[in-house]
Parts: sequence; C-alpha cells; structure tokens
Amino acid sequence: MVRQVIGGWQQGGGVSGGEPTHDLMAKVTYRPPGWLVYRGQLDAEAERLILTEMLKGDYGPITSLYGSFKYDDLIYPRRLAEYYIDRHGFTHPICGLFKPARLYYNAKLKGPIKEALAAPSWSEGVQGAAMLLYLSLKTSHRLMGDEMKILNILEENLFKFDERHINIINFHMDKIEKIDYDLIKDYINHLIVLSDLKMFEKYISIGLRTKDIIYISNNIKHMICILMQKEKEKLESWLEKQADDSRIKDILLLNYISIYIYGYYSIIKGELEDEQVEKKIEDIYGKINCSDKVRLLVDQARMRFSNNYEYKICDFIYGILKRQTKINFKSKFIKDYERIIRLWHPNRRNSDELEEYTFLKSNHVGLYLYHEILSDYHTKVNFKDYISRETERKAYSAIKDKIIENLYTTTMSAHLNKIENNNFPYEEIKDEFIKDLIYNINNNNYEISEFFKDLDRIKQFKEIILSKFRIYITQ
Repeated sequence: MVRQVIGGWQQGGGVSGGEPTHDLMAKVTYRPPGWLVYRGQLDAEAERLILTEMLKGDYGPITSLYGSFKYDDLIYPRRLAEYYIDRHGFTHPICGLFKPARLYYNAKLKGPIKEALAAPSWSEGVQGAAMLLYLSLKTSHRLMGDEMKILNILEENLFKFDERHINIINFHMDKIEKIDYDLIKDYINHLIVLSDLKMFEKYISIGLRTKDIIYISNNIKHMICILMQKEKEKLESWLEKQADDSRIKDILLLNYISIYIYGYYSIIKGELEDEQVEKKIEDIYGKINCSDKVRLLVDQARMRFSNNYEYKICDFIYGILKRQTKINFKSKFIKDYERIIRLWHPNRRNSDELEEYTFLKSNHVGLYLYHEILSDYHTKVNFKDYISRETERKAYSAIKDKIIENLYTTTMSAHLNKIENNNFPYEEIKDEFIKDLIYNINNNNYEISEFFKDLDRIKQFKEIILSKFRIYITQ
C-alpha cells in the first residue's frame, strides 16, 4: 500500500479524487528512533519504537541489508535516553533507561536531571523517569561518585512519588512480595530493559504476559530457558498461558535443542539427533513442510548461537533434507552454508570478517553471488575465473548485473523519498545526505542510469537539487 502511494506521488499524481498524497505520506513515512528522540513529543507508537531498540540491546539485529541511514541502526540503543535528556530534559520515562555509568562519561546528563528532581512536585513523566533511574542505580553493582550523588538526591525526594510508583519501587526492593500486575503493565517494557534474571522471574510470578512485551530479545529467551531448567513445571505452566503468542513456539524449540551456558548464546545439546529435532518441531508447530522446518532451524542458528555451533544446526538441516528430499550435499557446500548462516545480515556486526576467498571451494554460482552481496560488491576476487562452464559464467554476470541494478534502483527511490519527506532530525543531516547522494550518483552513474530513465525521477531529483542549491556552490 505504501509503495503504491509513493509511486503515485513520485509520478506527480494523487490518490482518487485528485487529493495530493503528501499529507498521507507524512503519516506513513518511517521515522527512525533517533529522529523521534530529536523531535520529542513522543506518542505511544514513537515510545514503542524506541523501547524496541532498547530491548534488542547493544549490537542487536541490524534492520537493513544494503546499508541504512546514519542514525537508523543503533549500536547502543540505551543512549537514546541520553539524547532525549540533552534535548528535552529529564521529562519522559525513557530518560531513566540510560546506563548509570554514563553519568560519569557524559557530563551533560547531570544538570537536566538535577533540575527536574529539584522541582517542588514531579509530573507523571518525571516520576516514571526518576523511578526507573532509581531502580537502575539501586541494582548497580558498582557506583561512582556521580552516580552516588544522583542516587542520594533521589532518596531525599522519594516523597514526591505517588503511591503507585512507591509500590513499584518497594516490589523491586523486596519490601513487598506481590504487586498487581496491572500496576506495572504500562512500565513492563521499560522494566525489562533494566531487568536481570531475578526480576524477570518476579514478573512471571505476578502474571507477566509475553504479549505485553514489545520485542522478545535473545536475552529474554535465554532467561526463560534458564528458568525452564531451574523450575520446569512452573515455567511450562506459565508458557501454556502464553499460547496465543506465536513467539513462544520459538522459545520452546530453543529450550529443547540447547543448553544455556554464558552471555547471550546457547550451545546445542550434544546427544540430539536430527530425527528427534524434527519430531519436536512437529510437536510444537504441527505438520509443516520440509522448507519450513529448515527455515526454523536456520533462524535459530542465525540469532541464538555462537559461531562455534552453527555446524550442529547444519547437521540437523542436512539430516532432514537427506531423509525427506533425498538430496546429498557436498561437504564443501555444507561448510560454506555454515558461513552464510553466520554472516547473514542481522548478525553481521558480530560476525567474523568476510574472508576474501570464502565460498571459492564450493564452485557454486549462488554462493559467489551471496559473497558479492555481503561484501557490497567490493570484493577483489573475480569469481568468473573460478566458474568453469561458459553458460554458468554468463548466468553469473547477468544475475549480478540485475541485482546491482535493482539495488541501486531501490536505494535511489528510498533516498529521494526520504529527502522529499524531510525525514531528518535536523537540516544539517539533510544537507550531508544530499551531498552523499550526489557523490554516489557521480561515482556510480552507470548503475544508476537505469533509474533515471524515468523522466519524473529526473524532475524529482532536479527539484531536490534546486531546493538546496546553496550547499553545492563551489568554494
């Protein structure tokens, strides 16, 4: 739907009745969390997007395969709280979610926090931020001077919290054993950003519903798996109550095939055979086709396991395919497929560097193309030299050219729409973005030429250039 609207708007037309689509585009255009924080005035959906990034955690899955805009993917999402404080003050619950150690490293944080806490009374937003910061500081293992000063100020002003926030604090400080889940429901995602295993178990004890969790991260899944090993019957009973959340099935499969060891990763249970795994998949997901079983296992490998354990997942996949499709894979192809799982784009921050000669031993056109994509077509290897058949060389060249053409067409369209929608936190970034766009056109004119065969696209680009002509004057 959005793509159709964009297309109509690009062509200079409108929706039915001649109504311009610009206002509609302003509503549906994606705004990254960094932009939302810069703007402020967060509505429920904006807060949801920001909390999603925080729940993903540091170095979480990357959204874009072909490279995102500078502030789309966040290495340290909890710093969004710092950016919000710096621009809008300590006024919103997300402000309490920065890591306490940042009080030492970011000198600009203390002023707005102290100013908000010094007010005679606190708004709902300040109470939420102060409560979350207080809990974060109280559960920190080591506090430096700046953190202690803020904690002392908070403790001197506890009387400014209303009864609800005091009860939430007392529950977390073990001063009361139980609390009505509905009292903390609005804060549950904020609290899970801060929570450890002990607190997560307490949330389960008062009726935590997984459907209330915006994003179930690897950390959450592993906490559930640890608690399954610790109190199996209790957790199974709780999980049964979450049956309407399809994400739980993924956790049940993870728990069956893995043992939690350390950090955010699991290892595969050594005694498992592929027949057992396939039966468990059918128990959890019902009768599904072979390709869906493979997809489920690949998703587990991509997101849950350290680099040393993809091979075991591949053994499961290989066994299922061999039994159901009678396909036999060469060992070199299997090794390269392990690399594909490891280098898949949401994990590429944490993956090994792509080796220059990865996939060469397989002599497989598809893997060569995949290598090109992962390396952004900057590889020094000429894969055509490793393809023996002329027909395969021609196919490789034709497919590669088409992928690049589609890539540039999609990217250019997205970039132009981003500029037209003014999807930037401030004007300086927009100026830099346009400069980069012009640079890319100048340096990739052959690949981009197909995109500009459409006259309306040329007109669109012309309008953008003329609107920002001042930044292109030769100095």
